[in-house]
Amino acid sequence: MLSNPWSSGGRNDLMDVIRRVRNRWRLRIALRGAAVLLAAGLGAFLLSAYGLEFFKFSATSVVVFRVLTYVTLAGLAYYFLVRPLARPIPDERVALYLEEHDPSLQAAVLSALEEAKLADRDPSPDYSPALVDRLIQTAVDQVRVLDWGSDVERQKIRQSSSYLALVSAAALLAFIFGPSYLRDGASALMTPTGSLEAASPYRIEVLPGDATIARGSDQAVTARLLGFETNDVNLFMRTSPSAPFERVPLIPAEGEPDAEPVFGFEAVLFDVRDETDYFIEAVGVQSETFTLDVIDLPYVDRLELEFIFPAYTGLEPRLVQDGGDIAVLRGTEVNVRVFPTMATPAGRLVFDETTSTDLRVREDGVLTASFVVDEDGFYQVELEGPGGERVDASPQFTIDVLTDQAPSVMFTKPGRDTNANAIEEVYLEARADDDFGVRSLSLTYSINGGPEETVSLFDSEEGGLKEISAGHTLFLEEFDLEPGDFVSYYGSAGDNQAGNNGERVVKSDLYFLQIRAFRRDFRAAQSQGGGAGGGGGGGDARALSEAQRQVISATFNVVRDRDTFSEEEYRENLVFLTLSQGRLREQVETLLRRMNSRVMPADPAFRSILAILPEASKEMEAAERALQEQDVDTALPAEQRALQHLQRAEEAYDEVRVQQGGGGGGGGGGQNAAEDLADLFELELDKLQNQYETVQRGQQESADNQVDELMERLRELARRQEQEAERQRRRARGGQTAQAGGGASQRALAEEAEEAARQLERLAREQQSPQMQQAARRLQEAADAMRQAAANGDNQGFAEAARALDRLRDVERELQTEQSGRLARDIEEAQRRADDLAQEQSEVADQVAGLDRESGGWQEQVQRLTERKDEMGVEIADLERELDSTSAEFRREERDASRALQEASNGIRESKLKEKVRYSRGLVRARSPEYARQFEEEIGGDIADLQQGLDEAAEAVGNSRGSELDQALDQTRDLMRGLESLEERIRQSGEQASNQQGQQGQQGQQGQQGQQSQQGQQGQPGGNQPGGQSGQNAGRAGGAWGGGSVRPEDWEFNPRDVRQWGREYQERGAEAQELQRMLRAENLGEVGDLGEVIQAMRALDDPRIYEDAEELLRRQTYVLEQLKRFEYQLRREVDGESEELFLAGSDEVPTGFRDLIDEYFKALAGEQ
Repeated sequence: MLSNPWSSGGRNDLMDVIRRVRNRWRLRIALRGAAVLLAAGLGAFLLSAYGLEFFKFSATSVVVFRVLTYVTLAGLAYYFLVRPLARPIPDERVALYLEEHDPSLQAAVLSALEEAKLADRDPSPDYSPALVDRLIQTAVDQVRVLDWGSDVERQKIRQSSSYLALVSAAALLAFIFGPSYLRDGASALMTPTGSLEAASPYRIEVLPGDATIARGSDQAVTARLLGFETNDVNLFMRTSPSAPFERVPLIPAEGEPDAEPVFGFEAVLFDVRDETDYFIEAVGVQSETFTLDVIDLPYVDRLELEFIFPAYTGLEPRLVQDGGDIAVLRGTEVNVRVFPTMATPAGRLVFDETTSTDLRVREDGVLTASFVVDEDGFYQVELEGPGGERVDASPQFTIDVLTDQAPSVMFTKPGRDTNANAIEEVYLEARADDDFGVRSLSLTYSINGGPEETVSLFDSEEGGLKEISAGHTLFLEEFDLEPGDFVSYYGSAGDNQAGNNGERVVKSDLYFLQIRAFRRDFRAAQSQGGGAGGGGGGGDARALSEAQRQVISATFNVVRDRDTFSEEEYRENLVFLTLSQGRLREQVETLLRRMNSRVMPADPAFRSILAILPEASKEMEAAERALQEQDVDTALPAEQRALQHLQRAEEAYDEVRVQQGGGGGGGGGGQNAAEDLADLFELELDKLQNQYETVQRGQQESADNQVDELMERLRELARRQEQEAERQRRRARGGQTAQAGGGASQRALAEEAEEAARQLERLAREQQSPQMQQAARRLQEAADAMRQAAANGDNQGFAEAARALDRLRDVERELQTEQSGRLARDIEEAQRRADDLAQEQSEVADQVAGLDRESGGWQEQVQRLTERKDEMGVEIADLERELDSTSAEFRREERDASRALQEASNGIRESKLKEKVRYSRGLVRARSPEYARQFEEEIGGDIADLQQGLDEAAEAVGNSRGSELDQALDQTRDLMRGLESLEERIRQSGEQASNQQGQQGQQGQQGQQGQQSQQGQQGQPGGNQPGGQSGQNAGRAGGAWGGGSVRPEDWEFNPRDVRQWGREYQERGAEAQELQRMLRAENLGEVGDLGEVIQAMRALDDPRIYEDAEELLRRQTYVLEQLKRFEYQLRREVDGESEELFLAGSDEVPTGFRDLIDEYFKALAGEQ
């Protein structure tokens, strides 16, 4: 307590209170000033940072904004902090300030302060120390109640502190989450003594920077933008200090993916002969100025390349006089001739900066070397300078190794699994393609999984034809087959490399030809036409054999593609096959158990089925065991034998159904055994069929989506390739050549095309689609052409770019055809489902009409009908959804077909077909039989309307002139290809047969006899080669007709070959007739007439024509010439009157004309 201020320090306590209040007053001023200073400083900093970003952190802007920022901060600090805090505050003002904040003091502090200060003066007579003491004591007591002045400015101090914290937090968040230029600006502004170059986050990295180059050389300049992005990048250069800078725009560089470093932009300074200063500028950001010093050093004036291709390609050597980048096949020998700008004693070729090959100097000063291309990489020419030093005498050129694709082979006829009776003549047509010529084409077939027989369709030592189509007829009556048997077959093709190492033979997919009973469709229809009501069973009894065929095909593909799988993938595939085969075996055994429990084994009608199915199960078990042991060579024949047993069981089942239903009696009551058997097959096979169709439908939908995505990618790829081809054309017209690595954009397109080709090839394997496989091959050819275009900048490069564009468009057309085929496939599937519904409805209607309500099994029959109607309702609803989906998917490409599909789907809704089927379930129980029969007839009529609508949709597919012309053009080309192949095979056969006169002991004839005895038939082997064995011909004796060592009048033909050729000419004639009918049906007859061609081909299927080889040649030549004219007219209709001509070939120029050509191209360039 301050009882005595003079003795206890009461006056001092009062002054302490004054000082405390003064400090809190100044604290409030400081906090407020700091908050204002921080907020204003933050604003100034943000404006400065934005200004620096706007001016791209140029040196001037950094200096200016540093000065402005610090001047602004100093001014704000003086005005809001220094000046208010430096101002003196008298005690009286503090006391008054305290009294103002707490009026309850009633001027006590101010009075006490004044009286306390009076005590320092001389006391007056009226001065009373006691009174003063009491006054000070009272003021101190009142201040003590106020916590010695601590409550003064508390609220304002808190507010100022909050403002300061808020502004600080805002500044921190701005730096953390704001644009990057704020942090870069902070770095530049907060280090006022830092270098101006380091303050800028934006830089341009330039190569080569300062450099010394050979006089007259070309110098590539690359630039990378660091910290910013723009496409407006320019190089400024001058060749003397007094000359103005010239601007050269830089273009984006699409460097190689693995190249380091990858720069953003590039330009080439051509023919640099004087010292050159240059710098790079982009949107205000400028690099430092660099200098290119020029000295007299040897440099490559011209690079001449000669390509000697591998012998198997049959290609002539090619000379490129202005060479650089290389894109050739692996194994190509490259002869390099370097023409230097000045004499040099030595040089070398450096590959990938690791290996080198010395250059040899000829007497004329030209340096030569050769090397074999075996991998991708780079090469550069180094020459020896005047001082003996090695200098880079050329840019770094790219070496691209093109892939020699393996041949492709597929069957165009029939192109799918088919059925035939045991006496038919089945025509098979295989097609093979290869980049550099097909060497061999053969057909391999097997009967019921037995030993394989091979028929040579084409064999040539030279393999000059790149596309081969060859037909072969199987005369089934010579095989002694019975219903349920089958013939499996596949094709094999080899290219010219097959003669070197035997590793380039590829196989097609495996196809099946099932033998059915003679005219079964007629007999079944006839036997069921009498109105037989019972017999049951609408299920597909072919589901078991179809599943087994899938297993066989998958096993065959695993064996065929073994080299493409890793060990893990191979094991996984075998495990999948083992599980699939085991599951199918279990279903067969389940069917057997149920048959034995419900059907009398002694019944002669079913005895054959009960005897056959165990054999199928036994073979499946053997195949499953072999697959577990990874013995696929043993598993495949066992799988095929199992298929034979399954098909024979299914044939027996069909025969039972036909015989049991042949009475024409009108009721099913006497057919209990047949119904039991039908129920058993339906029970097992319907589940299998539904599972199979569901999975297949899902896989097909996924593949369709991938093809659609691929189509969009190809359209974009074709658009970009068209732009690239136009750039190549302009470059060729200007007489410019591509610079080293200058084809980066073309190579990038090639990589995209290769990736798309791999994806398409994978889809082709998954879908087993030869058409997509062919499209994948064309796409790879486009990629190869792109790489060749990237390696050439002259007319050759332009031609290759145009060829790549043509290939892309071919692939696009093929995939469009695939899409149209997909629509036709979807419509065909919908038609099949509608036909099944119609068949199901017919059987249901017959059963409804035959219901006997008095019999004991009436309830069971009604239950069966109800279940079948439930399944029909589900199928109709699913079919409706599929029609809507297909219509929407093809609405843009196929408007007519899409509209027809939508009308068919609308018909389901408008006729309330689903509702009628559900409602009819109750009619079976509740209404009169007559009313139920009428209602069933109405349902049948609605389904018939649905079938008619789908038929109209099928007819509308491709219903446009453009699509019909494209289809006609494709068919014409296929026809020409087949006839040219047949002509070549006949020529080879005639020459070889004549050359082999008197050499009956040769291996080819022995092979023929051995094969003939094995086959047990005549006419099967040797479709085109008299030996019937691949690889036994004598090769091409000459070039064109009559150019060989054997004249046509000396030719002799094998009668078996003549029979095969005649059959093939019949097929070609049928193709020409079909083409003629299609053109006339679509009112396209103005394109041309094929009547004379058809007549000429009819003469060629007459065996007598082969007795006169010269007449045969004349007719063949006539047919081909007429077809070529027809194809030309048709192509003009499709492509229009385009007169654009793409020239390719060697750019070799005769001696003495090089200077004239250079002057010509320079003149053209000056006119642009």
